[in-house]
Amino acid sequence: MNSKTDIRIDIQKLKKLPTLSWTAERILNLTSKELTHLDELVDIIERDPPIMSKVLGVANIVYFGIYKPITTVKDALLKIGFKALKNIALSISIFSLFKSSQEKEKSYMRLFKHSIATGTVCQIISEKFLNEPSEDNFATGVLHDIGLFALNYAFYEQFQKIEQALSRENSLTQAEKKILGTTHSEMGKWLAEIWGLPEIFCDVILYHHEPPQKSVKYAKNVALVQLSNSIAEKLGYHPFEVKIESEFYREKVYKLLDVPEPEELVNELKEILKEVENL
Repeated sequence: MNSKTDIRIDIQKLKKLPTLSWTAERILNLTSKELTHLDELVDIIERDPPIMSKVLGVANIVYFGIYKPITTVKDALLKIGFKALKNIALSISIFSLFKSSQEKEKSYMRLFKHSIATGTVCQIISEKFLNEPSEDNFATGVLHDIGLFALNYAFYEQFQKIEQALSRENSLTQAEKKILGTTHSEMGKWLAEIWGLPEIFCDVILYHHEPPQKSVKYAKNVALVQLSNSIAEKLGYHPFEVKIESEFYREKVYKLLDVPEPEELVNELKEILKEVENL
């Protein structure tokens, strides 16, 4: 299969890709406006022990040094708030959909750690340096490469070919277009739309390898994810075994974000991101 149309049809018909789980659907539909949903979020997470353990692990990394260790889901709700907990739980429950064979486990875990590292950097930068921090920053950072998870899960042969092409120093976008006729960014956006994820997620997923200004409404969010993606890679969290640098439109990013230079941020975040290895 190398037709862009064929792959899009497979995604749209969900022939190979999973539908949202009960856990993910319930979390997506919860809102902080309904007081009953606070307890419901806790209950949903606690009913799924593997997801619960990952949620607590990620919460402790993202909010490292801000709170004492978070040991229970209720504790997380009180300390980091409903929306932050919801976004962490939604992200983890979505990733759990893509776990499959032992053959794909190594590439899955590499993608998982890269994604958590990127989301963590997004959250820390937004909390420390931006005037408009948002709980969505973690989730957009974490889910930016959902298209790569889809490739690894449902189109593993093509995923391997792309990785082999990268060893010949092709850019990821060039390799994907040659092998798939499309990109993981486009695939991720199609999947996000099918699942009904918010518009901000769809935009960031689509444009995270492009000049941020291509996104009319969410250019700052795209810039933040692109910067965070670059920092995660500099700290050793690459999405592929072949370590290539992703597109980083430095000048365009820094027109939108008033934050320290990447090299300074790398030194500041190095210790925090070591905890990602323990997930």
